[in-house]
Amino acid sequence: MVRRLVKWLVTHIFRVTVTGLENLPQPPFIIAANHQAWFDPAFIIPFFPERPLIYTMAKRETVFNTRWKRWLLPMIGVFPISPNRGELDEQGLRSAYQVLDRKGIVLMFPEGRYSRGRALRPLKNGIGYFALQAGVPVAPVAVTGTDRLVPFRRIDVTIGPPVRPDLPAWWELSRRVSTVVESVRTAIASALGRRRP
Repeated sequence: MVRRLVKWLVTHIFRVTVTGLENLPQPPFIIAANHQAWFDPAFIIPFFPERPLIYTMAKRETVFNTRWKRWLLPMIGVFPISPNRGELDEQGLRSAYQVLDRKGIVLMFPEGRYSRGRALRPLKNGIGYFALQAGVPVAPVAVTGTDRLVPFRRIDVTIGPPVRPDLPAWWELSRRVSTVVESVRTAIASALGRRRP
């Protein structure tokens, strides 16, 4: 119900265009998106298939800071994390892997903080470790137009072809991780460049 309400609201207040849904792999997979503002999930999650539920994470200290949020957010797929220097805490890691192990979908913002505009920040290595250790593809997503919420503004969501962590097992882990991270970065940057004129 919340998902459908959010979709109705954003499609009636903004001009949202979603392209590339045909690129989505079969679950489980990770969605890796650029991050312009805290409300980016509202322009991503409602436009994906309703099943399976898409889970995402939010900082325990700043988002799960009131009783009603601690009650509501888990029901809509948000679980708390306490990152340290851009890395997830152990409970957050377990939650993400459990979702993927149940053939679910996890939305991640690998920049680690807001990019504020179209420039893509360097990605954290965590996205590479998750993809490799869970053995799941990454769906790169580029969102433009959410840096400022202005009614009837155009917001584009572009989904690129999946990045699959099929790399030689004899490569060192650090090399495999950096290769996946760079592939995801390139895919998101490419999707950002395909914004409609």
